[in-house]
Amino acid sequence: MKTLVADKNALRQNLNEIRSRAGNAEIVADLSADGQGLGLLRMAKFLSEEGIEQFAVTETRDAVALRRGGFQQAHILMLRSITDVRELQDLIDNSITFTIGSNEAGIALNGLAGELHTVAEARIRVDTGLGQYGFLPTETDKMLNLYRHMPGIAITGMYTRMSGVNLKSAAEAQYGAFMGAAKALQDLGVDTGALMALDSCSLFRLDAGEQNAVLIGSAIIGRTPLKTGAGLVKVGSIEATLEEVKWLPEGTVVGLGKGTTLKKATRVAVVDLGWANGVGVLHRSERQELPLVRRMRAFVSPSERFEPVVRVGGKRVPILGQTGMVALTLDVTKCECSPKDLAVLDADPRMVRFLPVELRE
Repeated sequence: MKTLVADKNALRQNLNEIRSRAGNAEIVADLSADGQGLGLLRMAKFLSEEGIEQFAVTETRDAVALRRGGFQQAHILMLRSITDVRELQDLIDNSITFTIGSNEAGIALNGLAGELHTVAEARIRVDTGLGQYGFLPTETDKMLNLYRHMPGIAITGMYTRMSGVNLKSAAEAQYGAFMGAAKALQDLGVDTGALMALDSCSLFRLDAGEQNAVLIGSAIIGRTPLKTGAGLVKVGSIEATLEEVKWLPEGTVVGLGKGTTLKKATRVAVVDLGWANGVGVLHRSERQELPLVRRMRAFVSPSERFEPVVRVGGKRVPILGQTGMVALTLDVTKCECSPKDLAVLDADPRMVRFLPVELRE
């Protein structure tokens, strides 16, 4: 048995912290990466029960799955520009709000909406430094064209995604650029609609201020690049049974490659988990928590494996040798345990693969 477990009370604590920071701004839950690793529909259902009815995704199939999964009334925002006609059609059919970050995306959507004799809801994305989708803050002429000359599109808001927000000054600069673009359009008589700039990191750097909504993803599971916890609790652990427990003699080589040579007789336990499940694979946002030398090595070699925290019977136990694709060997010499007992590993849900998920009270 092996399961990715998330504590609902920890999720609720994070939501309370987010609400406290967001003030009157609506919370849009970013359910990208399969609901932050905890399951798209499972997380949507939990968040809906907690009063959140606005979601965002990066994949058309996820947007459609939410609609077909029972979220008929929820507002769902697609977070990337799309020009593919098949995707545009699926999103229109399911009343998904589009992102427009380029003239090409606007033309494609406006053209299809015209053919279908409908009007598609969309929001303009501004690129304030992330370098992905979006108009530059200075390209207000292109944004103005969407409001005034594309009758198949109803622009209901503007938003941005920030980068480098560990520095408050960077967050302030990007926020200022976004609000500057919005004000320039407003000065031209445009109703810009809902404004959304703050996300999981910048929300804890800046006040929500004039924002109508905030887009929150990793903060829900308490796993952000923030150097301080900001009141957030990390969510996610893997529970797996010990499959074998045995003594190995001094001199035994344990693990892949060169392995580790045991210096004395050692009691070991084998767990049916490995890097294929995401064990020992560290998310970039959490590398700063490593000691300086290991953190520097992480940026040199992103694929390098890291030893996760493993506990058996509440006691931390070391990993022996290199983590395999589907197996982990633990030193349980000082731990009372037997086969079928549980090993518990701290795990970032976004990095875990091929395991069932349980949200637990």
